[in-house]
Amino acid sequence: MKSLLVLRHAKTQSDAPAGDHARELTERGHRNAEAMGAYIKNLSGTPDAIITSDATRALQTAEIVARAVDFATPLTVEPEIYAADLDTLLGVVRRIPDEVQTAIIVGHNPGFEEVAAALAGNHDQGIRLPTSGLARLELDVERWAAVRAGAGRLREVATPRSIA
Repeated sequence: MKSLLVLRHAKTQSDAPAGDHARELTERGHRNAEAMGAYIKNLSGTPDAIITSDATRALQTAEIVARAVDFATPLTVEPEIYAADLDTLLGVVRRIPDEVQTAIIVGHNPGFEEVAAALAGNHDQGIRLPTSGLARLELDVERWAAVRAGAGRLREVATPRSIA
């Protein structure tokens, strides 16, 4: 059994002079990322891997969460996560090393809502992930390469508001 935490980046500035990829977290975004990191730490301890988009807002979120969960290993930066569709995100998940039991992926909608719903078999109902939203999934696989749509169970969706 593997655990996957799908975490959407925290609240960002509405635009950035250097473009969408360079948008940074707002003060609220920093607070929400810290709160979600503390929640994750209490929920599942320190993950084995944190895989993040290379967009500034996702990297900032991942760094804040990494500190909160006492993650001492370097983050895995995966440029494919930025603007990824469902198939691309499933590919990212399938490439997670098998020694990893619990992984956090940090990135963006709409792909993150799609991958969480697909893995949970909730495509018809969908899963809503606002900024800093977290979908916690248990996957009935021994190897990440075996991950398929419907292979998991959605254990919860948490937001900064729901954990406050």
